[in-house]
Amino acid sequence: MESGRTEHKEYLSGRTNQTGKVSGRRTNTLIFACSGLSNTGKLTMLAASALAFRRPDMYRAASAQKGVDAVDDATSEGFRILALDGCTDRCASKKLDEAGMRADIFMIVTELGIEKTEPTDVKPEYVEIIISAIREA
Repeated sequence: MESGRTEHKEYLSGRTNQTGKVSGRRTNTLIFACSGLSNTGKLTMLAASALAFRRPDMYRAASAQKGVDAVDDATSEGFRILALDGCTDRCASKKLDEAGMRADIFMIVTELGIEKTEPTDVKPEYVEIIISAIREA
């Protein structure tokens, strides 16, 4: 990808912490989800929404399709930003780049062992795999 912006570091095991910060205290997280048309894109928003519903004290979900306004709001409130991409197209991360923003953590669903297939291949166990990875991030 030719761009004037600095490329993201490698994605390792589906996630990378770009800040290098170590803290004993868990911070709130905005999950900025790809929400594309593929199965992995759909899974990003399903997982983000489910986690935000289960733990509203720790997580918020925002769709990349709706823009970066939620990211601005969350960063002003001290949230860390997790860019949750469905595949290596990195739609959520690109939206942030276009707005001159950067996520604290990056995660790609296909690097969690979930294959990008047909749009209807959305299984509850895939959502749980993604949720577990987000909680560990």
